[in-house]
Amino acid sequence: MTNKFSKAFFTAFILAATLSITSMLIVGCKDNSVEPQATQEYDSEAAADMQASSLGTESGGAGVSFGDVMSLTTSGTIPGVMFDSKSLSPMSRDTSYNPANGQHTVVITRTGTSGKFSYNTLITYVYTFFDASGNFTKDFVKGTTDKITVAVSKLKNKEYGDRLDVEDTASGSWTISSIISGVPILNGTYNRNGVSTFHTASNGDRTFTHTMTMNFIGDTLIEKNDGSLKHSFLKGPATSHFSATTSKGTNIVRDTKITFNGDGTATLEITRTSGDGSVDTYTIDTKVGLWLRKGR
Repeated sequence: MTNKFSKAFFTAFILAATLSITSMLIVGCKDNSVEPQATQEYDSEAAADMQASSLGTESGGAGVSFGDVMSLTTSGTIPGVMFDSKSLSPMSRDTSYNPANGQHTVVITRTGTSGKFSYNTLITYVYTFFDASGNFTKDFVKGTTDKITVAVSKLKNKEYGDRLDVEDTASGSWTISSIISGVPILNGTYNRNGVSTFHTASNGDRTFTHTMTMNFIGDTLIEKNDGSLKHSFLKGPATSHFSATTSKGTNIVRDTKITFNGDGTATLEITRTSGDGSVDTYTIDTKVGLWLRKGR
């Protein structure tokens, strides 16, 4: 009887010890894939930085292509030299035309330096002119061309700045309509995929593998000359989805409601999708490519 009791007690003890150790290991093993509360604000800042850089003219973002698209809506051409030739210039240019579908193709390398930003990117544009009846035409005709479809892709895209360094690819698909009215409207998407390093004073350098998609929703395309540079930017709503993985394997997701203010700034309402669900608000400069401040 004593032996049976001792054996049962020993078995129960071993089982309890095993469960205790297993529990300790589970509790003590940190899940690096979960976004820590302590870094959630920095992660929202990273999303704001990426979106600002992705839009800025001076940072080599979509603003460069907005400038090319604005030129298409006024002259039907993409200029060989954009803006100030001393700081923003192409390195190469190839063009072709397909009469079967009306598609023009332009391949151009653009480099630029402005302030603390520098970039180097190979851009391919595929665009088609349409009249008000929806028929494609070979040439842009002022007063007749009312819509342009544009596909843009950027390879070997490298951007360097004070807060963000990026090496990635980018692509977009846009429809520019209401050209005859003189107030062109842009709809479409813009995507980026690659590696980015964010520089923060209080949280060090952080390297992410990122993907980002922006959706433009009926935005007015605006061009203004600010001294030596022309900037093309938007007025109206947009959304974006930013997903990234840190070098430690942490997954970060941010969904953003964007309001382009029509003056070269935009308001970002960034939801901590993979975090606590709260919203961080930032104001960004879409001409330069920087976030200016937290809050409106």
